[in-house]
Amino acid sequence: MVAVWSKNMRQAGQGIKHLMAVVSILSLTIVLMPQYVKAETLDHAKWVGDVPIMPQLSIEPGLGFAFDNPEGRIVTIYLTGDTDPNQVMAYYDQALIPLGWIKKDTYIWHRRNESLTINKTPSAIKALWKIMLRPKS
Repeated sequence: MVAVWSKNMRQAGQGIKHLMAVVSILSLTIVLMPQYVKAETLDHAKWVGDVPIMPQLSIEPGLGFAFDNPEGRIVTIYLTGDTDPNQVMAYYDQALIPLGWIKKDTYIWHRRNESLTINKTPSAIKALWKIMLRPKS
């Protein structure tokens, strides 16, 4: 009788260990899944540093710049493309919010100690968009 009880307790202990392993794996999956979904969603995008670039826009390499100062980094990216401003804003809402940016206004997002703004800049030749990343003031 004691041998049967002991065997049942060992099997129950193994069942609990198995259950704990499954719970651990599920928990890890739940924690990591949002990161995977974010990366998958933006996989098709071009990037400048950690700023996604809307696929319908082209980077103007001669116009942008980046540097670090004691308060943080300053990055300016110029993009061209005849894309509707509403589509541009919709893209950046979708792309930036999952990356931790919080929308503060129509063209302004904040994340930690940084501010990102997007503006359509007047240009005689073609539509020019300016993305500016800088320390929050």
